[in-house]
Amino acid sequence: MIELSVDEVHPGMVVARSVLGGASGVMLAAGFTLDESIIARCKRQGMRSLWVHIDGDDTLPAGNVNDQLALQAQQAWKDNMGLLEKIGETQDSTLENLTKFTADPGRFKNIIATEHMKSIVDQIIRSILGQDPLMVNLASMRTSDGYLHQHALDVTITATMIAARLKYGVADIQELALGCFLMDLGMIIVPPSVFDKKGPLTLQETHILEEHPAVGFAILRANEGININTAHVAYQHHERMDARGYPRQLKADDTPPQKTLSNAGGHIHRYAQIAAVADSYITAISPRPGSGVPVPPLQAMKSLISEAGKGFNTHVVNALIGLIPVFPAGTRVVVTKAPKPLLIGNIGVVSKDNPDDKERPQVLLLMDKFKRRIKPIQLDLTLDKGIEIQFAPL
Repeated sequence: MIELSVDEVHPGMVVARSVLGGASGVMLAAGFTLDESIIARCKRQGMRSLWVHIDGDDTLPAGNVNDQLALQAQQAWKDNMGLLEKIGETQDSTLENLTKFTADPGRFKNIIATEHMKSIVDQIIRSILGQDPLMVNLASMRTSDGYLHQHALDVTITATMIAARLKYGVADIQELALGCFLMDLGMIIVPPSVFDKKGPLTLQETHILEEHPAVGFAILRANEGININTAHVAYQHHERMDARGYPRQLKADDTPPQKTLSNAGGHIHRYAQIAAVADSYITAISPRPGSGVPVPPLQAMKSLISEAGKGFNTHVVNALIGLIPVFPAGTRVVVTKAPKPLLIGNIGVVSKDNPDDKERPQVLLLMDKFKRRIKPIQLDLTLDKGIEIQFAPL
């Protein structure tokens, strides 16, 4: 199985990984045979790629959570967002109305299904903490209408792993993970004309977008089952240590985010420092459809490293580095060097990452350099020393 761009798939191919999205929760189920109309719909939905079966191979790299749990998480997130949208009626709000809204969020009092959301997040945490070794291997397929809830899930997974690596206790991880999962509920204020815009935002549109953390905080504080620490993840996940963030331009010291910090003195909460790094990483490797091109994990990490000690907490960035394989399972790769010239240019997928040597995973080659199917070739780069690979963009 391999991930192909929507321009590379053709009628007759069989979907290997379900695509979550749409009103039913599953936009496209695994096992479905593609036709021209379905491919056209995928393009309209803003999808970049699909996992499809390749004859003779059944290898499908697993994600950190299974499809069933991902679907449950998606549905819980969508149900809460849908209710917020009905009550809020804020999609066409002006900045003046948004200010009034954040000052009086009473209409949202106790409407979030808090216990259900906590249960979903606890299942995610148990799934992640039961994995060995602890590595980030996301397996999400994004559509335009499913971006926010899938982004929330991926950030929750990544932040949970960072917190575990920093030796956070389970109670702390639960508060942090719930905050990550709910941190973008404030996006109800952002109209589709702004969220879906492909070009630069105007100053007015930027101001509206930058209000979503404050709105999210107000919504979460209106729900008694959500504590202040969790709510501050929503409020502060776009803050930066050097005060370049929003909405309040808070600051933080570049120290290990271990102590429980109060919000006194405008200091960014330790949970939010983790959420900021996780959110930035996920946005880089899986940007909103139409907003940019995904970058390889290594490039995303280099961007975070360049901001370590400035915008991001160095200790949090270092924790994430230890969790990210250079070539995570599922990454599409191309052979750039090999003892056998015929292998050069062949395209495949990382079938298993290698925690002991992140640059030498196991690879399954599935197409030649002309993107024609070949009999699968299994490589173990820890043994095949003469072979080099690199990220192959869709």
